[in-house]
Amino acid sequence: MPKDGKLMVAGQRIKVGRAHTGMIVTVLVEDHYFRVPDGTTELALRARTSTKPIRNVIAHRPRAT
Repeated sequence: MPKDGKLMVAGQRIKVGRAHTGMIVTVLVEDHYFRVPDGTTELALRARTSTKPIRNVIAHRPRAT
């Protein structure tokens, strides 16, 4: 996660929170929702507002602090 705790999927910003900065997260893309799980807890659940296809996967490795 970036320092501001937000990520972007299909042009839509998803706020997870600064407490999760530096974590590697998985975003589950469903028909109507984006889910960001962490084990048994769900960090974020956001409604999907666009039907843009997910074509590019761009990820950055965590930077040393």
